[in-house]
Amino acid sequence: CPYRRQCAECSPSNFIDSLFQTVMGNMNSDAKLQILIEALAAAGASALAIDGHGHVAISTMDDVALEQDVAAFVAERLGRVGNGMRLVMGHAGGRLSLTVRPVVKEDGALWVVVVREVRGVAAHAGIEWLNADEVEARYEASAYGIVEGAAAVSGPVCESYARGVPLMLEGELGAGQAEIAKRLYLDGPYADEPFVSVALDELTDRGWRHLLKSSESPLFQARLTLCIGGWHALSPQRLRELVSTMTDTALAARCHVVLTANDMPGGGESDQATFVTERLACAVSVAPAIAEQGGASKKVAQYLSYLSDVFGTAAPSMSEEAASTLNGYRWPRNYLQLREVSERLYILVGSGVAERAVAEEVLAQEDVIKTATFGTPTLDSDLYILRPLADTERDIARLVVGYLQGNRTRAAEVLGISRTTLWRLLKDDDR
Repeated sequence: CPYRRQCAECSPSNFIDSLFQTVMGNMNSDAKLQILIEALAAAGASALAIDGHGHVAISTMDDVALEQDVAAFVAERLGRVGNGMRLVMGHAGGRLSLTVRPVVKEDGALWVVVVREVRGVAAHAGIEWLNADEVEARYEASAYGIVEGAAAVSGPVCESYARGVPLMLEGELGAGQAEIAKRLYLDGPYADEPFVSVALDELTDRGWRHLLKSSESPLFQARLTLCIGGWHALSPQRLRELVSTMTDTALAARCHVVLTANDMPGGGESDQATFVTERLACAVSVAPAIAEQGGASKKVAQYLSYLSDVFGTAAPSMSEEAASTLNGYRWPRNYLQLREVSERLYILVGSGVAERAVAEEVLAQEDVIKTATFGTPTLDSDLYILRPLADTERDIARLVVGYLQGNRTRAAEVLGISRTTLWRLLKDDDR
C-alpha cells in the first residue's frame, strides 16, 4: 500500500480484523467455536444460548452440570428479562454474574447468557448480591412485609428515591428501614439488576479493602441498587474514605443508593449519619415508628393471621382490653419486637382469645429482655449486665414478679422456671 499508515483501511486494527475474518472464513465451525471459547476464557467469562424452555442451543461452558443450572436459573426469570439484564446466581459458595440478552432467530427466540464469576463476593461478610426474586422473598418473609404488604412505602419516600440522589432512611431500631429499601428497589426502575446490601458494621479489614479498592466492588458498578447501613461502626478515617469514594466516582449517578441508619438511644441520628447526609446531599426520610403510627393491635392481629395461615389453624382473636394494652405499649424495637410479641401470643393463645393478662405477660417478657440487654444502671430497677450472672438472674426475677403484682406462680411460668427455683432466687427478699 503506497499510503502505509495514512490509509485507514491499512491501519493495524483494521488489518488484524481483516486477517481474522480471512482466517475464520477458512475454518470449520468446531475450530471457530474453540477460538470463541478461548477468547471468552481469557476474559474470565463463558457463554451459552438458550431457548424459552431453558434448552441449551450452544455453549462454551465445559461444566455440563453448571451449564444446566445456569440455563434453568435464567429460564425461570425470562418473563422479566430486558436487554442486558443482569442476574446473580449462587454457585459453590460464590456468586456468578449473568448478563442476558434476547436474540430473535428465524426459528424462534434465543437468549444469550454471558457468565462471569463475581470474584471475592463470597469471601466478604457484609456484602450480599441478590436478585429481585430473592429480595421479594425476603421482604415478604419479614415482619414489616407481612404487616404492611406491598404498598407500604409512602409517596414522599418514593419521590425522594426517584430524584437520583442518595436517600437516607432514618428511624428507630427495627422501624423497617432495610425493608423499605427493598420495596423501593422492587418497585423501581432497576429491579432487573442486582440489589446489593452492604452492612458496614460486618466488614472485616479484607472486606473493607475489597469495597474501596477492588474492581469487583459494587461501588464501581452501574445500574445497581445499593443499600448501605451500619454507618455507626465506621471510624472517622474510614467514614471519610467511603464518602470520598462515593462522591469522586459519582456513585449516585450510576446506581440507586439507599442509606439506612438507626436513631441513637434517646433519639436523634448518629454523628456518622449526619456527616454522610450532609456530604452526599442526601434526600432524608424517616421510617415511622409503630408507636407513632398507632393501631399496634391491628398489626399484631395481622401477624397472628399470618401465623395461623402458616400452621393451618384458626386465627386467634384478642379482647378489647388486650388490644388497648398493645396499643399503649411503647414498642421500642418496632417490627422486630412485633414479631416476637405476636409469636409468643400465638404460642400462649393458639386459636383462642388473647385477654389482657396474656398481653401484659408477653409485654412483661419484652420489658425484661429490653432492660437486660440494652439497659443502663440509671434506676434501681434497671439491670446492669456487667455483674455476676446470679445477681442479674435475681434482678430479672424481681422485675417480673413486680410487673405481675407479686404473682409468683405466673412469674415462674413467664420465666420458664419452677416455683422452687424462683423462691431460691428471691429468698433474700423474703428474710
